[in-house]
Amino acid sequence: MATFSNYISVPGLLAGADLSSSQYKAVKIASTAGEVVVADSPATETQLLGLLQNDPADGEAADVAVLGVAKGICESTAIAFGEAVTTNSTGELQKTTSDNDHIIGIALEASSAVGDIIKVLVNPCWLGTQS
Repeated sequence: MATFSNYISVPGLLAGADLSSSQYKAVKIASTAGEVVVADSPATETQLLGLLQNDPADGEAADVAVLGVAKGICESTAIAFGEAVTTNSTGELQKTTSDNDHIIGIALEASSAVGDIIKVLVNPCWLGTQS
């Protein structure tokens, strides 16, 4: 389980919805300026921003890791150390499966179970390629 993080976040971001149960999920830029919401697709997200590190309610400050080492929550797909990761339809991390997936970062730990929290080198790549 991840115990270390060292990341850069963007000051002033707000939750564009209730994100109190979305800690460590991937987020994207919302339609309202300055707000983020949970990311919902690996192939079509063109505005993946980073990984949510806190659990804000709607309108509260959102701590989003946009670069560096941060925590991310995984879905059931096995993720190996060093694999590029993207998001599933609920903002959880999964390994990239297509050249069209937009990458959120690189797994710095392996995952094999639903809900595993791993260290991720966050470096969103909107032009993502499969690793």
